[in-house]
Amino acid sequence: MAAAVHEDDRRGGQVRLGFIGLGAMGLPMTRNLVEAGHTVVVASRSRGPIDAAVSFGATDGGTVADVVASSEVVMICVPTSSDVVAVVDEMLGALAPGQTVIDFSTIDPDVERAQHEKVNAVGASYLDAPMSGGTVGAEQGTLTLMVGGDTTVLDKVSQMLGAVSRLVVHVGAPGMGQVVKLCNNLIYAAQMAATAEATALALRSGADPAKLYQVLTNSTGDCTAVRTRLPVPGVVKDSPASNAWKPGFMTDLMAKDLDLALQYAARSGVSLLTTALTRQLLTATSRAGHGREDFSTMAKVVFATAGLE
Repeated sequence: MAAAVHEDDRRGGQVRLGFIGLGAMGLPMTRNLVEAGHTVVVASRSRGPIDAAVSFGATDGGTVADVVASSEVVMICVPTSSDVVAVVDEMLGALAPGQTVIDFSTIDPDVERAQHEKVNAVGASYLDAPMSGGTVGAEQGTLTLMVGGDTTVLDKVSQMLGAVSRLVVHVGAPGMGQVVKLCNNLIYAAQMAATAEATALALRSGADPAKLYQVLTNSTGDCTAVRTRLPVPGVVKDSPASNAWKPGFMTDLMAKDLDLALQYAARSGVSLLTTALTRQLLTATSRAGHGREDFSTMAKVVFATAGLE
């Protein structure tokens, strides 16, 4: 299917929006939507993010149903498949024909397809639009969105999506956004595992990590994990290693995404051997106490086995 791409259209017409889920991604996305001139009504599990959103111009919507009742487009950004199901089920009584639901979460593709069906059954529209770009992309409004669903629905909301993204790609039918997102994340996780191992080998041998970084970023080993997450403090200024392992993407969330990929691949008859090994490294990283730190802390486990602690 041909891709529909929209870049850097940041203003567009004002839209009445609802945003449910003000976590590390949802809160900065909400800020960007408000700054783009949209009216945004919010709901979230805890009070703190709601107060933060209200402070920069959003409105506390109360319940999920109340948010839906006051919005043309309702966005969801929550951690798990069961969270999305719970939110959609709570929406259904308030949804009406002409409204659109956009799910930015990363969840099971088959579960997502079921949400499309439930929302379409009441006459509303649904898009799955998982994101890539991490918290930095959410803050800067430079996310990549991979969208599954009806292209005519996407066309109606594409200008509004420009407030949170620099690239929107229609990747196919309902649920296909989730499939492509899982493919992206399993590659990224494997990159980080290889980057951690390569860095451990270099350090154990006495190589200068800054020289390693210079060579890798100008050689065939170059990749996003090397450029953004080489796991040595001071080499990459904005990396988690240089910032107390502050999560751009938490270990436990990456582990959740690899679980989704492995489960979906098993149902699809595809072997993901490298992904399975990387998932085991993430398990060890979480058990070592780094579950809520950036997933690049898997390097701490690799370094420990190499005697580099």
